[in-house]
Amino acid sequence: MTANRDQTTGKERRAVERRSGEDRRRPQATSAWQGAAWSDQRIQFITRYLFGALTWVYMNHVHTFRPDWMSLTQMNLLIVSYFVWVTLVLLHARRHEYSPTRFRIAMWVDVLYVSVLVLNDPYSVPLMSMIYIIIVLGNGMRYGMQSFTESLIACFLGAMITLTLRYAGSLNGMSGGVIFMNVFGGIILIYAYILMYRVDSARREQERNSVLDPLTGLLNRGGFMDKAAQMMEFVRDNPHRCTLMFCDMDKFKQINDSAGHAEGDRVLKAVAGIIRENIRQVDLAGRYGGDEFVIILDGTGIDDAEHIALRIQQGVRRWAQENGLDVSITIGIGEAMTHGDSLQALLDSVDKALYRSKQTHGAGGLCRA
Repeated sequence: MTANRDQTTGKERRAVERRSGEDRRRPQATSAWQGAAWSDQRIQFITRYLFGALTWVYMNHVHTFRPDWMSLTQMNLLIVSYFVWVTLVLLHARRHEYSPTRFRIAMWVDVLYVSVLVLNDPYSVPLMSMIYIIIVLGNGMRYGMQSFTESLIACFLGAMITLTLRYAGSLNGMSGGVIFMNVFGGIILIYAYILMYRVDSARREQERNSVLDPLTGLLNRGGFMDKAAQMMEFVRDNPHRCTLMFCDMDKFKQINDSAGHAEGDRVLKAVAGIIRENIRQVDLAGRYGGDEFVIILDGTGIDDAEHIALRIQQGVRRWAQENGLDVSITIGIGEAMTHGDSLQALLDSVDKALYRSKQTHGAGGLCRA
């Protein structure tokens, strides 16, 4: 257990300053392509098989024309190759449900496949081009706005290239039906993009509000527990470190009783701001209870976490003095896997250490589990 300290050594101060100067915009280890439940992905694979089968029927039995760019045998080989590809991707998805790389590659393969079909469609109005709309909507509805945007761009590029190749050197072959079909298709996709953007923005705002504490702006208890549990799972399966800090306000009840709840709210907001100033964007901070805060420092060992805890305590102490308030904060620290192999076990271990520190050293202590 570490006694309460008001000052850090020169070496510790430099370590803390290096951390406070780290890039707060370092991205989370998640992709902008959202995940999709296996049931949704399964429907997408069924759709791919269905369109592959319809393509074979269309090319072999619906008309008497033959493709201009490839032979019918080559087209059938392409369809078979696509079936094999979809099956391999399906097998990978069964084992690895979430894979942004697979989502993206599969989407581009779909666009390439449909572009070859459109290029070889024997009709003057290529019916196969309507599948572009399915690709855009299918990816956008399942994997979020980045997927929607990327698939929209990919399909526009595919359509422009294939139409250019089909009618290169002569616009006479481009009938009014082709022009209007592509205009209508473009309008549908743009309209769908606008709707998707608004729906996605509303969903993100709702998700953001559902996990935030309205007073402090930090994560609420449920939001913190969900995100922290995910981080603990990652640490358990990978050579990665993270440290949990449990922060408990000292003499906070006296402020509420003597100065009122409005003043108590002001204190909580100030403490939340101090916490936010001393952690990075990749770290997690939440309001655990009335005057309790929890923090998980991503990729951080317990020694470095102690420097951050000292900075938070000093910040709270300085703010309290400037505002004429008798308030401080006691912090317990524990490292994942060392002091608990699950989130609840780690919380319990750190909470017990914090309680012992208050009993032994009084208010404003700093202790390790």
